[in-house]
Amino acid sequence: MTAISVIVPVYNVKEYLEWCLDSLKSQTLKNIEIICVNDGSTDSSREILDKCQKQDSRITIVDKPNGGLSSARNAGIRAATSDIVCFLDSDDRFTPDACEVITDAFKKTNADVVTFGANCFPENAGYPWLIEHLSPRDVVYEPFHPDLLFKEMSRPFAWRTACKKSFLVQNNIAFTEDLKFGEDQVFHFVVYPRAKKTTLISNKLYDYRVSRKGSLMDKVTHDLYLKCSEHIKITKCIFEDWKNGGYLAIYSNELAEWLVDFVLKEALGLTPEQAKDIFGSLGKVWQSFQDLPDASNLHIFPATKQVFELMFCTSKITSIRLKTCQLLYFKQQYGTKALLHKIL
Repeated sequence: MTAISVIVPVYNVKEYLEWCLDSLKSQTLKNIEIICVNDGSTDSSREILDKCQKQDSRITIVDKPNGGLSSARNAGIRAATSDIVCFLDSDDRFTPDACEVITDAFKKTNADVVTFGANCFPENAGYPWLIEHLSPRDVVYEPFHPDLLFKEMSRPFAWRTACKKSFLVQNNIAFTEDLKFGEDQVFHFVVYPRAKKTTLISNKLYDYRVSRKGSLMDKVTHDLYLKCSEHIKITKCIFEDWKNGGYLAIYSNELAEWLVDFVLKEALGLTPEQAKDIFGSLGKVWQSFQDLPDASNLHIFPATKQVFELMFCTSKITSIRLKTCQLLYFKQQYGTKALLHKIL
């Protein structure tokens, strides 16, 4: 059996594909399986895969009709013959020792899940939030603790998280194929609570292409209302899974804090009418889950609570109210000095 299966979803990436696969062919660990899932490409990606497979017999090609990134990753998991699976997007690359370091982490800690760090590519394309979130510390969680999800630099991006296939199969875990954006967030909320042991390592083993023109990520990032709308769909998926797993009531305070950080703080930058739609929609999602408490029963920070409560009183949303909440939340998160710097 090979030591690790690397799953590479492929869809119309002829400009980057060989560059990506070269990083796998040159791994210091040779006993690897490279599973390229051709997700109905219409450019020359399939021909490039044929060429690369002739050069390296470790490459397996899986062809399927176009179904999106989650569908391609799920097909790759099913095809994997190793008990360790990881993911590499076809416009990114692994560092030369990535597979070796990942497998060593599994051996040393006997974890179900290993999450590692990443570099921004090109190097000058990174920004502070992204660089911080791609830089985890070395720590082991056994069993699950909410800090893993809500305080560690452990998400988003599924390509920086490797899992034992047996763990995924036993827990019936797969990527949510109904989502076309944000599936990585959902994946981590599903995986981490169910893992008996999760290992974070600080090694930066992945070169992440920060923005590819024309990608869905690129489009959503530049449309704040669309981004918030997509985040509502992600939130609903997470809540539904956590209801089934019995986590909603236990971690409601952490979820409320996360919801403000994930969606609502950005919704504060919308027009009042757009904000009313986003806040109102999220309020309905929250209230649709009986395991979640009323806002008055949550124990969260004051400025966070002010933003959170707008979900249930959208008539109070005005330009002034949005700006006031935005400044108070910023002060709470970053301090008075940072707020003054932002204003001035």
